[in-house]
Amino acid sequence: MAAFTGVCADIVAAQRRAGRFALTAAERELFGRLHEEAAAEPTEANLPLRLLTRPFSPRPIPEYYRYTSLHVHEWFLAGTPDPVAAAAVALHLTLTDLLDVERRALPRLPYLAERVDLLTGLTARVGDLPATPRSRVSELPVDETRAFLLLDCSGFPQSDKHEEHVFLRSVQACELVFFLVRRLALPAGSAFRLRQLGLFADVLNGIFEVLTTLTPERFMSFRAETGDASAVQSMNYHLMELVVHGHDPRRDEIFARFPHLSGLRGEPHVAVQPLRRVVAGLGRPELDELCAAAERALLVWRGRHYGFARKYLPDVKGSGGTDGWAYLKRFVTKNAPPLPDVDLVAFACL
Repeated sequence: MAAFTGVCADIVAAQRRAGRFALTAAERELFGRLHEEAAAEPTEANLPLRLLTRPFSPRPIPEYYRYTSLHVHEWFLAGTPDPVAAAAVALHLTLTDLLDVERRALPRLPYLAERVDLLTGLTARVGDLPATPRSRVSELPVDETRAFLLLDCSGFPQSDKHEEHVFLRSVQACELVFFLVRRLALPAGSAFRLRQLGLFADVLNGIFEVLTTLTPERFMSFRAETGDASAVQSMNYHLMELVVHGHDPRRDEIFARFPHLSGLRGEPHVAVQPLRRVVAGLGRPELDELCAAAERALLVWRGRHYGFARKYLPDVKGSGGTDGWAYLKRFVTKNAPPLPDVDLVAFACL
């Protein structure tokens, strides 16, 4: 098994001591300086150091990205011959790692039994999904060193609360699904890719089912430490929404608030058409059905997301400066065809 050594081991130990939030100003400054020095002359040898210290860089990085360490996932996917397969592997690895964490904690925290059961099923389900026309996710080769860096450079909660692990890994898993959905949506003429899109999109619902084993009280026990790390800052999420549903001018106020999202207000993004419309123009009914199945999965997830926010943060302003659950409600049924058998309001009671 791979392991960190030297200064990298020290950096890991410091972050795991009591969570990132407890790091001293001197430690943060040191880690930031180490990152800038390594980034100035990047090598394969200093890659672990660069991955571990990127969240402490003095560069203007949105808080959401510092919290989630998504730069590690970006590195894992970059340069791969098949980004979809790589993202599917990363998703499976992320859920497997979370399952291992929860299993180890189960003897001292018996209430985790339901979470472990749900994660066991979800991890197996993801492993059984089609990654390529010839291979399931669990059948794809895994580079153990790259897998180690992916997981061990990104698994740092802000707090010392066990419950934050499921939250952090769930956010990272959702980001990987967002990436998969937007990559699988284009080009729109492949029945296999549209089927993949629907199957992976539905994983979001499995992730949120796991996440709801986190009680509101336990969620609030670490929320303050996450600060301004709001998912509304996620470029990946907004690009997924754009590819699936087309441009929505109601989001422009959010895009204007964050410099890294401001480009989404202009060309070519404002001209993007909803996937449903693009598929309909191909004149192939079987693709329309696959597209509808994918939209349904995303619509149910959107309802779950809204329900989670309403239950867990009923009177709290969103960490990204939004109106919290009220902001999410505006987009629950956005651009979606009527689905009378989906009771979105019911998800507010999850």
